Amino acid sequence: MSDEPAGPTLETWQRGDGIDFADEDAKADYQRRAKRMVDALRGADPDRVPVNLLSTFYPVFHAGYTPEEAMYEGEKLQDSLLTFVDDLEPDLFPWAASLIPSATALEIVDYQGFDWPGDGSSPETVYQAREREYMGVEDYEDFFTDPSDFFIRQYLPEVFGELDGMAHFPQFSNLTAGIAGVHPYLLPFGMPPMRETLQNLLDAGEEAMRWQQLIGGTVEEIVGAGYPQSVGGITLAPYDMLGDMVRGTHAIMMDLKRRPETLLEAVDRLVPIAIEMGITSAHVNNNPFVFIPLHKGADGFMSGEEFETFYWPQLRQVIEALTEADLVPWLFAEGRYTSRLETISDLPEGEMIWHFQDTDLELVRETLPEYVTIAGDVSTGLLNTREPEAVTEYSQDLIERMGRNRFVLSPGVGLDEAKPENVKAMMDAPKNR
Repeated sequence: MSDEPAGPTLETWQRGDGIDFADEDAKADYQRRAKRMVDALRGADPDRVPVNLLSTFYPVFHAGYTPEEAMYEGEKLQDSLLTFVDDLEPDLFPWAASLIPSATALEIVDYQGFDWPGDGSSPETVYQAREREYMGVEDYEDFFTDPSDFFIRQYLPEVFGELDGMAHFPQFSNLTAGIAGVHPYLLPFGMPPMRETLQNLLDAGEEAMRWQQLIGGTVEEIVGAGYPQSVGGITLAPYDMLGDMVRGTHAIMMDLKRRPETLLEAVDRLVPIAIEMGITSAHVNNNPFVFIPLHKGADGFMSGEEFETFYWPQLRQVIEALTEADLVPWLFAEGRYTSRLETISDLPEGEMIWHFQDTDLELVRETLPEYVTIAGDVSTGLLNTREPEAVTEYSQDLIERMGRNRFVLSPGVGLDEAKPENVKAMMDAPKNR
């Protein structure tokens, strides 16, 4: 048997294994940019500091389109991505087709989890989460008994208005009764609610495939033209997995106080699910970087003791499993993490990136292990309101303070709106030092 890992690694990513390059020049450009990033991660003196423009709708605004146009007219989103790359020639392409899905597909299944431009939010603004209580307190026991069954028969009808037939989805355990279990297992699929739900899924899936071919194909074209994709996989901290789109922020904060033992069991149960999500998504996308946005662990969201009980131990298990699988966790610490630094300094060995929004990066450098790569923290205020000279000065000073090794220059947030000339100033800052 080969000793080579089954999935993507930094080595396969740097070589560009599995990528259909436009030509040899594109392959050379890709490998030069990828080497810069890998050298930075390994403290191997990259030719300069790499820049990653973490963003969601920024390419759309950059090209002069609205978020509504991008979500309903795929050709405009396609043009946005190509314009973004042509204008800025980024070190890393920070984008995936899943970041801006087809609004038509969302409409077909009546997705309740987000308001999107033109359907709940303004056509000119980006989508916004609706953090409702999709799982009630009374549902915890069903979740503990069989998480998959809970998500199929109870969660899906709550979060998708046009998938209510999933409430009638038969339990797989019925099939253990042998031939006597087959008839009752098949019967719900002939009932009108289930038939309507399955048709909606077929229609939404067809639209998702059309979107993937158009937008996903454009992403592949950009990567094949010489631009390494920064992130392939995604997962969440188990606490956020429960708090974001299942219990909701308000409900899970009540659980911290009113039913801590139940909450702890639920968060612990989600650890293997979070690990599997990160590994599978990285393997599917042939990219070792696994993005982990941290939403509810920041200073002020919970006490230090609660962070060390309900958030960090489970997240640490996810990080350790990903590094053991030769993947590179890319943790995005939204908000301020100053009071968490000592706790999260207890990290497993391995290459990883910690990306900060509003935490003193020099303090981060002093506190976290030396093998951790740090990213951030160019603010949206700077990128939105100041002049390019100020952006260049701040970015170059930040590089001077952080050093060339194990640092990635990046906005502190997932960028949407900003002055294009300021974004270019930030991206050019390492080149012009």
